[in-house]
Amino acid sequence: MNQKIYSFIGMCILFAIFLFPAGVFAEKMVVIDPGHGGKFTGTCGYTKESGKDLCERDVNLSVGLKVREVLKSSGIKVFMTRDADVGFASNSGDDLKARTNLANGFVKGNNDNSIFISIHHNASPTSPYVKGYETYYYDYHNLDPMYPYDPLQVKYLNDSKRFAEVIHPTVVNALGLMDRKIHNDQSFYVIRNTQMPSVLVELGYMTNREEESRIKTTAYQQQAAQALANSIISYFKVFEVYQDNNKKATYKTKNEAVNYAQTLNGNVRVFDKDTQQDVWENSNFEAYHKSEGLLKSFATEQQAIAYAAGYANTRVVEKATGETLWANFFTQRYIVQDQAGNNTSFFDFNKAISFAKTKQPARVVRANTNDVIWTSFANEQITRNLQSTRLEGATRYLTSVSISKMLHPNGFAANSDKTVILTTGAEPADALSAGPLSATYGQAPILLNNSSSLLPEVKDELKRLGTAKVIIIGGPIAISPNVEDAIISLGIDTERISGQTRVETNQRIVEKLGSVEGVFVASARSFPDALASAPIAAANNWAIVLTEQNNISAEALNYLKGKKTVILGGPVVVSDSIQNQLVQQNGTQNVVRLAGSNRYETLASILWYFKDQMKSDTINIATGANFPDALTAAPLSIQNKAPLILLGSGLYKNVESFLFQYTEENLIKRVNVIGGPLAVPQSLESVIVNKAK
Repeated sequence: MNQKIYSFIGMCILFAIFLFPAGVFAEKMVVIDPGHGGKFTGTCGYTKESGKDLCERDVNLSVGLKVREVLKSSGIKVFMTRDADVGFASNSGDDLKARTNLANGFVKGNNDNSIFISIHHNASPTSPYVKGYETYYYDYHNLDPMYPYDPLQVKYLNDSKRFAEVIHPTVVNALGLMDRKIHNDQSFYVIRNTQMPSVLVELGYMTNREEESRIKTTAYQQQAAQALANSIISYFKVFEVYQDNNKKATYKTKNEAVNYAQTLNGNVRVFDKDTQQDVWENSNFEAYHKSEGLLKSFATEQQAIAYAAGYANTRVVEKATGETLWANFFTQRYIVQDQAGNNTSFFDFNKAISFAKTKQPARVVRANTNDVIWTSFANEQITRNLQSTRLEGATRYLTSVSISKMLHPNGFAANSDKTVILTTGAEPADALSAGPLSATYGQAPILLNNSSSLLPEVKDELKRLGTAKVIIIGGPIAISPNVEDAIISLGIDTERISGQTRVETNQRIVEKLGSVEGVFVASARSFPDALASAPIAAANNWAIVLTEQNNISAEALNYLKGKKTVILGGPVVVSDSIQNQLVQQNGTQNVVRLAGSNRYETLASILWYFKDQMKSDTINIATGANFPDALTAAPLSIQNKAPLILLGSGLYKNVESFLFQYTEENLIKRVNVIGGPLAVPQSLESVIVNKAK
């Protein structure tokens, strides 16, 4: 390709705007660049098809599309600079810049885990006998500096070289072409200006009649595509060693990588590039901010503490055990007292117990109350017992009944509203905002039912409570007329709150609340954020308004006018445009967004923001993976303002930080566990109980 356009440097002309994908995150990516296109034909061969020359632009695209197809199930995200016969600009220089900018935009923010391959077919203007396969990568050491390059391409020199060394023998062997070697002596524009490891391949000579006769066949193109795809997959099957976030080496096996990593000092990790996960690290101590999460990892405890001490609201966690070793926003509330009269303080209950067992006889006391939490002294009694109660049933419907029984163990009081809220247990949308409604009707239980018939257990609970009225949330699809008729037959009045959509149903609910102190705005399509806020709303006279991501109804906007508003979740669930509308209407001082990287981080933001409004001796916990248990738990917070902690497979660090400070400021006496052990395992229950002691 000595005469080809990819050696052209061009003028520095501003490229027209391209729209790049937003929110790129760490994952394997490849950008396939079928060279040329449109009026830029590249090399043309001897064959004419449908009266037109068969040119490089055509076969480059055909092979590129086939590579994309082969990679469909590989776990590698594929982008193409073009998937049709198009050019990018009116002149070749701008065309090269445009496709390069497009490629860089695809992988922005994920450059380390991306690669670029430009597909071409070659030409020899001086001899029709030249043939074979070549691979190119850019090495600025060997090339004239008059051709400027992107600094990031220099960073990826070794990776580009490795990619070339993976791809070259694979293609040569697959296609049986003459090996014209790997080259790093050409300044082709696309491989010196892409911001990721990059190669350019020449899949044979179209000026050689024998190779051109093969190049034009579907079988040859498929063989080439398979070889290129195999090489792309193989490129990622390595283990990278990082020291203080700088890549130090790349190995084919994990053992080789770990062996080398163990010789390094500082924060060292081994990254499996194929699975996109760290598989080994020596960063055993982590510094966390209470609401912003992980700040940095360290090899030693001393390094972590020295770093964390430079910030407010931080703590240091031992990664292997999850135990807090140092903090500056809550105190060492566990004191180990041994027989010799020595006192040793700890932040973490488990750490204190482990230490106490090495000093027997010894005891663990709570610093601010002197209560004995654990002891091995003979005949000494534990004086602080934290009660844990599991509210569960064999089904979500029975769990809702169990919560109702805790709320009103003797049925409704004579002077109460005697009202129950009934909603579907199959879909959260209608009932997401029902928590505050419970407070309007005197801590009304929220019972779940199926859509078709009144469940026997729900019927029995309505009778036990002495229910006078049932408010049904949702239309006849959610709760059928059969269910309503069965309730009426018990001598119980009914009222249905519903609309044509979940958003309309939500509006009918908030209309029932009367004057409120504030409003949460949450997604109508994603349940966790609204559930996290429901107990706070119920306990503090707030409403919950649901919205679509990009469109808030005029009715909702009118309801929110003049009210303190808290948006829940990031722009992916409630867009910035909605936030801008609310700010324009209510003023910046009255609109706050509470968000995190996931539902649990958003929960932590909500808990921290409302910490001073949730003062209680009780904590409620439920799974954050499904909606029914947490939905029916909201009324538990109305009287005692207890926070609801949603759990995933574990306890998220920002939520854990909240618990450390909250349980220091509030002496917890009870933990209510909502749901059975499949929803909240015993191990997670123990974690929460131990944090609260």
